[in-house]
Amino acid sequence: MKILKMQVSLSKNILVCSMLKITSGVANANIFYDFEDGLPSDAIFIQELLPTLPDDPNFDYEPIIETLPNGNNVLRLGDKNNTSAENGGAATSSLLNPNISFANVKVSAELNSDGDTNDRFLLLARTNLDTFDTYSFGIDFETDQILLCKIVGGVIDTPLVQESVALDQNTTYFAEFTVIGNELTGSLFDETSTNLLSEISFFDNDPLAPGVTGISTDISDGFLPQGNDINNGTIDNFSAMSVPEPSSIFGILMVGALANKISRRKWSK
Repeated sequence: MKILKMQVSLSKNILVCSMLKITSGVANANIFYDFEDGLPSDAIFIQELLPTLPDDPNFDYEPIIETLPNGNNVLRLGDKNNTSAENGGAATSSLLNPNISFANVKVSAELNSDGDTNDRFLLLARTNLDTFDTYSFGIDFETDQILLCKIVGGVIDTPLVQESVALDQNTTYFAEFTVIGNELTGSLFDETSTNLLSEISFFDNDPLAPGVTGISTDISDGFLPQGNDINNGTIDNFSAMSVPEPSSIFGILMVGALANKISRRKWSK
């Protein structure tokens, strides 16, 4: 079995990008990209090379909007020159929205929309563009696994939790990554987003601070052994939305129940 190690999620390339804009405070705004009108103007796109290669940040990287036979537009995140990572191509390609920070968030996307990947997709939450810290929910099409990870300083050695799941490299899936308080939950569905295929969760006793969200495609064989894969994957309907903590929901329900009780008393008089 392959040892799962994430090639890279955040690096100094993102730090440079973060210096170009100011991330807002924690917000209740939502993010949704369906790519029907092209690339979202409020997102940044970053590619990373293997750590064994000299730094050569592609700050001019723009992913491709691809139109499927059914007329639907999707985003292709991958090496723009179709070059393997070991030959200087991208090892990771990412979309991030640096303008909205979330504490409790649900990140979701349609994965492998064009049905031609063997890479790992990473949904990112609580991403810090200065420290390279983030949580990720990975769906690995090469190793047939899903995994939750905590990245600190851009580096991870061991997933928090992982689970085997049969994945078809020619099939589209829908993934959700929810972070509420110190609980992380990654859910994988079929393309309809109604049939749950697998779900993993983890409680982090030292949770990360609020941060931004995003999605990456990462070569699954980044360290195994030479990165001879071509970074490539398609996504659609990327979404990030603020979600309340369970205590907040309970409080809202209690207030609603109290208001209903008071209303009934008034009507009974």
